[in-house]
Amino acid sequence: MFAGKVLWIEMLETLLDHFRNGREAKILVPVHGQRAMSVHGSVRTSADNGLTIALPYERNFRDIINLRETCQIIFSLNGQEYRLISRIRTVLGPSDLLVIPKPPAIALQEREFFRIDTRIQLDYYCLAADRSQQARNLDVKVNISGSGIRLPAPNDLHIGDLVAMVLHLEGKTLDRVDCLAQVVRFCNLPNGDQAVALHFTEIDNLDRDKIVAFCLAREREILRTKVRTRDLF
Repeated sequence: MFAGKVLWIEMLETLLDHFRNGREAKILVPVHGQRAMSVHGSVRTSADNGLTIALPYERNFRDIINLRETCQIIFSLNGQEYRLISRIRTVLGPSDLLVIPKPPAIALQEREFFRIDTRIQLDYYCLAADRSQQARNLDVKVNISGSGIRLPAPNDLHIGDLVAMVLHLEGKTLDRVDCLAQVVRFCNLPNGDQAVALHFTEIDNLDRDKIVAFCLAREREILRTKVRTRDLF
């Protein structure tokens, strides 16, 4: 694959430096009984590569926070809004959290790309230190675009994980795409199976163009097949 660990460390250092002196941000706090509560708070870098979040002091969050879910930090940098997924390590007080960021931060405003359902082969491994670094190979049906990919959910991924991926796109030529992607959500498919959605966070522009071209070519193939089938009847 490629040196994803180096990029992971660089991303983490960038995020920790941004919050070194404290920053105002919107916090999506996971609470029991509902998906998340949106509040404004202050975020500051702490020891052990963590972040402390000071929530509004007029409310006691200790008993309502769902520690099993991830916390999201929405912040601005150079005029662009970003979303950072983080794991809650502990509740420091009624209105204070200690969280562990899961870089990278994802830009919220990006152009939409054409999406397609198709079957591809891919290799991946999670960059988390406590996970196996052995790459897994899949041959599965996915939903893919230039911004991300959705695939049947493996049991070794969690929201916020950063994943190194190699996509093998079959067409007139076999194109290989190397990238980093972050797990952003899980969802249920119409057949009842669970899928995981990943957002491409580090990808070369040429490789993104390969994915876009691949999606458009597959769509043309599908349309030609439909036309031929219709003509037969």
